[in-house]
Amino acid sequence: MFFSLFGRFFKGATILSGAYVLGMFGFSPSWILVIVFLWLVHKKKLRDKDIRVSFNQDAVTDEKGAILARLEDLPPWVFFPDMEQVEWLNTIIQQLWPYIGHFVEGVLREKVEPAIRANLPTNLQSFKFEKVILGDMPFRIGGVRVYHENTAEDEIIMDVEILYSGDCRFSLRIKGLKAGIKDVQLHGMIRIEMKPLVRQVPLVGGLSFYFLKPPAINFDLTNFTNILDTPGLSNILHKIIVEQLSSVMVLPNKITLSLTESVPLHLLKFLPPAGVLQVEVLEAKQLMASDLGFGSTDPYVIVIVGSQEFRTPVITNDINPVWNHQCEAIVNQVEGLTLDVEVMDEDKTSRDDFLGRTSIKISSVTMAGRINAWYPLEEAKSGWIHLEIAWLTLTDNINHLETIMHQRKSDFSSSLLMLFIDSAKNLPDASQATGEPNPQLKLKIAKYVRYTSVRPKTNNPVWEENFSFLLKNPHSHKLRLEILKYKVPPTDIATESTNRTIKKTTENTIARGNEAQVSDNEQVTSILQLNDSMNSSLEVP
Repeated sequence: MFFSLFGRFFKGATILSGAYVLGMFGFSPSWILVIVFLWLVHKKKLRDKDIRVSFNQDAVTDEKGAILARLEDLPPWVFFPDMEQVEWLNTIIQQLWPYIGHFVEGVLREKVEPAIRANLPTNLQSFKFEKVILGDMPFRIGGVRVYHENTAEDEIIMDVEILYSGDCRFSLRIKGLKAGIKDVQLHGMIRIEMKPLVRQVPLVGGLSFYFLKPPAINFDLTNFTNILDTPGLSNILHKIIVEQLSSVMVLPNKITLSLTESVPLHLLKFLPPAGVLQVEVLEAKQLMASDLGFGSTDPYVIVIVGSQEFRTPVITNDINPVWNHQCEAIVNQVEGLTLDVEVMDEDKTSRDDFLGRTSIKISSVTMAGRINAWYPLEEAKSGWIHLEIAWLTLTDNINHLETIMHQRKSDFSSSLLMLFIDSAKNLPDASQATGEPNPQLKLKIAKYVRYTSVRPKTNNPVWEENFSFLLKNPHSHKLRLEILKYKVPPTDIATESTNRTIKKTTENTIARGNEAQVSDNEQVTSILQLNDSMNSSLEVP
């Protein structure tokens, strides 16, 4: 008892002495409060992360036990999805995990590492993976759902819930500096499409997989990157990683494989979308007042469909804002996809405050055709948002274009241009000193500027990437293609400016001009001669 009282007295005396010393040097007591507050926030963040990591790791080895141990912490509305459990598959993954680790390490060193180097400035070309260790804890499949309705006869569609909270460790070196990532956690739903079904082995012509929405990702940083593991910088780094993942395999982006020679890869990638979702964010009411002392808020709305994200302007000092903001998204899949709407409060001095969200199944919009309704904001004390949502299907009748252009609202589009970039051949070297280029294709039409990925050190790059553009008036737009040598800044290798009519089956896909006239219901396959280059060509199936 004596030692306990003495320890408490000594701790209190130390704090008071420290405060007295800071006062002698002119430091305001408010600085002490700020430091203590930041320390408490950081400790809470670390404690929450440790609890989350511990629970996820326990769930990998004993899912039922981990859930039952925390059942009292779960709210009463929590329920398990109606998905089939596949413990037999998790057992197989456990057995294969050491071999998967060797395979992943080979892919990172032989393919990912050179691709990253090609995208880095010259002074950072020393990038190298030093260690790639997947650890002993594999990812887990939480459940599988196979769709029996609203699917074609020649396809199989399934959703797979992926959970990973393992002991993997990655370390890399760049310009003498070491960085690393550990305690990676990932949770998301992967959609797998097997189509078309064919009559010869392997019975499936192609395989596509992608996330319906960005997965939840968390990780810890090691070595010199520890300085980034603070709330502000860590959020920025996390956002960059999620954006890069979304650009690869969050809908409408997919990873697609051809499993048989009878089904070319471009036929699997170059598919018309299910339709276009037009969203008008009209207004909101009774929003929470998050600005302390002012009783108001500066709201804006984020609209999310897969990896496509749109943002309204900010309305200052208003809990009943009116936006009348229009946006539209290309929808490749309807089943399982949602329209997510988040209302935020802009704060210029700190992180923006969350004011609520709502989620709408796109399948409900396709059934209704058009919805004009008020939606209550979830995870908020109060608030409603007024949305008008329309579902548009595609048509291949070119005669409908003029009517659609006159009937559409001002900020909405009338047509869709789909473009598949296959490859380029015989590109010139940018200079004799640098040798083979790192080519990248730039596409520009209307307000859009898009880039393909960089293909390192080749004069004959193969991209096999598709792009889609929503256009208001296809008669007035010109498509410009430029092949660049990737460096900082990129330099032109060759350019092609095309002014032509393009027509894609099931859609009025047009970019009007005089180079070629294509009849309705015909897919264009072109090999374009590039300007500023004697013998180079670009193939666009």
